[in-house]
Amino acid sequence: MLSKAQPAAYAVNSTLLVYSAPTFGTGTNTQGTATSSVDTLSQSVNDAAEIPTRSVMNFVYQTNPAIKAQGFTADDLLVDVTAMNPSATTSSILITATARKPADAVLLVNAVANGYVAYKTKVAQDQLDTARANFQNLYNQYKTQSQDLEKQILSYSNSSDPHIALLTADRNAVIASMNSVQAQLLQLPASAKGNVEVVQPAKFTDVTSSSKSSLILAVTAGLGLVVGLLIWLLVILLDKRLRADDQVPEKLGLSYLGTLSKNTEIQPGSVPSTGLAAQQLADIGVNLRLTGVLPGSWHAPQGAVLLVTSAQSVEGKTTVASGLAAAASRGGRSVLVIDGNLRQPTTHLAFGTTPASFGLSGLLKATGGENLDAAVQRSNIPGVWLLAGGTAMEDSTLLLEQRMPGILAQLRKKTDWIIIDGPSILSGAEASLLASMSDGVAMVVDAPHDKIALLLRAKAILRSLTHTPVGVILNQLPQLKRNPYYAAVYAEDTANEGILSGQKYSSNSNGHDVRPEQAAAAPGPSTPNQFTSSSMPGRPAPMDLPLMQPNPNPPSPFPSPRRMDMTPPQS
Repeated sequence: MLSKAQPAAYAVNSTLLVYSAPTFGTGTNTQGTATSSVDTLSQSVNDAAEIPTRSVMNFVYQTNPAIKAQGFTADDLLVDVTAMNPSATTSSILITATARKPADAVLLVNAVANGYVAYKTKVAQDQLDTARANFQNLYNQYKTQSQDLEKQILSYSNSSDPHIALLTADRNAVIASMNSVQAQLLQLPASAKGNVEVVQPAKFTDVTSSSKSSLILAVTAGLGLVVGLLIWLLVILLDKRLRADDQVPEKLGLSYLGTLSKNTEIQPGSVPSTGLAAQQLADIGVNLRLTGVLPGSWHAPQGAVLLVTSAQSVEGKTTVASGLAAAASRGGRSVLVIDGNLRQPTTHLAFGTTPASFGLSGLLKATGGENLDAAVQRSNIPGVWLLAGGTAMEDSTLLLEQRMPGILAQLRKKTDWIIIDGPSILSGAEASLLASMSDGVAMVVDAPHDKIALLLRAKAILRSLTHTPVGVILNQLPQLKRNPYYAAVYAEDTANEGILSGQKYSSNSNGHDVRPEQAAAAPGPSTPNQFTSSSMPGRPAPMDLPLMQPNPNPPSPFPSPRRMDMTPPQS
């Protein structure tokens, strides 16, 4: 007999209490005290979703030497620490850490709890500093205006001149505004405090054991074949990655949109426009509509918005976003690609354009006179335009929440399809915020590397903040791992399907009815949703269909305004 027992795992909890988030400005609560229960409950949900993100865990790791001393990494925190709202009626957060040693579990959970309090305090302090600087700048502007008006008044030698009365009235109004701003500036607190507090730190006596059952295998010469079969089944059960396309609805509960094969040759820094990659991306574009991730019909002035994101970085988001745009343009659509990863804007590299000094970040920070058309660049692909990221921004959440809906509302009127090349979900709250503003989300999954637990965490973050439909695109998946039934049936059904053309399914080659337009069911045997390789007989490449030939020089929905019409933000 050969016995192998896995070591025990220990878990412990720490509890946080959430107050109303402090805000700074006219008529706002600057102290951060509790207000209504609805506000704090909503805030606790957002905070629970923010805790297990990479930005928070990196902050905790960098500010806690004890974690480094024990040999833990920021990735260990992402895997071993979770956060949830234990009750629907209280604004509390339960943080749980799991480790092989009880002392390590206590160390991790308390480090994350205290670290998140420090993280929220830093965010609040940054907001306070920004508000103080804005008020001070506004005060200085009013003061300068008052001094200028005073000089104009003194320039008149005749005290009965009617201009003096007008200028005096203007100066009094400016002084009143200046005094109001000064009062608000004086009301700002000297320092800010975060909206969370540790109310129950973890103690060693609170640790619980979650030992796993021992795995016992009897190895004998007569049962060698049976043991081999059991080991093979065990490997399948313990595999924590997506190994086939039909596992997407089963393991993740999300719609499957398509695959970019592992052997697809895509040159770095280029847009997939020919060959198998372009064919697969065109099929993905069709499937966005068939699965209900995007509306069944859309065009300017009611353009659709798609967010392309992933659980982690470097999973192929830019390749998918640029390839979908190229496929849609070949079908006659006008497409705008937005670089939504403002921490590291690089989408312009795929289109071979130079970095834009005034891109999305400039539009978000501009205080007036901004021009959307001036920020948009024409790409080297007919029918595709680019709104680059511009200058990198470390924290753009507040600006995105305030200004991005208005920017998207204007862009929907100008183009058929807006594709946002967004940040990763676990890197911060920006991806979830952009998802709430989109019509659909395409989550790119690096199939050989992404673990299902990590993908489920990314899905939970999205679902906790928005109900936008989400579909999955598998990247780097070997063709042998694809379901042959899906591939064969879908090849017949899409042989005559236009690229994002909105045509209805009527019947397949066997004469059987297939699902109508706008079917939103998750893919399965009754709703085939998979693609075949370009070598399958009878499967024409979508980009070769003669239905809609794009104009090589299409008229731009973004006029070229004079650059002086655009007022870049002051640094």
